[in-house]
Amino acid sequence: MKLSVVVLTKNSQEVLPDCLKSVQKAFQIVVVDDNSTDDTLKIAKKFISTKNIYSHQLTTFPSQRNWAAKKATGDWFIFLDADERITKKGWQEIKKLLPKTTNSAYRFKRLNHFYGQKIKHGGYWPDYQTRLFKQKNFKGIKGVTHENYQFKGTLGTLDEPVLHFPDRSVSLGLYKSKIWTKKEAEALFKANHPKITWWRILKVMITEFYYRYLKKQGFRDGYIGFAESLTQAINKFFIYQQVWELQQVK
Repeated sequence: MKLSVVVLTKNSQEVLPDCLKSVQKAFQIVVVDDNSTDDTLKIAKKFISTKNIYSHQLTTFPSQRNWAAKKATGDWFIFLDADERITKKGWQEIKKLLPKTTNSAYRFKRLNHFYGQKIKHGGYWPDYQTRLFKQKNFKGIKGVTHENYQFKGTLGTLDEPVLHFPDRSVSLGLYKSKIWTKKEAEALFKANHPKITWWRILKVMITEFYYRYLKKQGFRDGYIGFAESLTQAINKFFIYQQVWELQQVK
């Protein structure tokens, strides 16, 4: 059983070393980079062969993953983001499971860390992600901002979580919000979203904060739970404000 690991990168020099170290025992590691301007590519070359490092401009994450999946040559492959890491126990579980499984895909529980703190509330746990696929049964990914994975066969669930370190500073969070909220807004606009009004924006912000902080008990994660719930509410404002702007242009 040969397992490939496919990693997407974009200015990922801070997190890429730990990501690649966690999967060094893989049959193949593929890095697909979206025009990084930092030392991401230099770091990648320290861990893997240059023949498995590609530069490909990102338009949407689903299309980028579809393009990257074609570079995997293993019987199985797993999509891993640069800010994710597979634990030793997780790696052992995968290697033991795949040779005898009848499933065609697996999802893992993602344990998010915000500003270095583990988060288990606010809707962030177990944060299931379907990312491990049998190559011959993988049918691609659909969607624009939200990924819908297609495969033939049954889905299993891994016991060991994958570690995720997305928000490490406010500046990084704003940088990522700039990219994601614009794509979300464009998708809503193309879907002919109803006219944006002040009360609609206020409603979605309050609803998001209530969902994260109260309904999903983000308050149990202390200050970080509050900060992350508020961040997601603010992101809703960014999304709907940009929809409003597009509607004005129209």
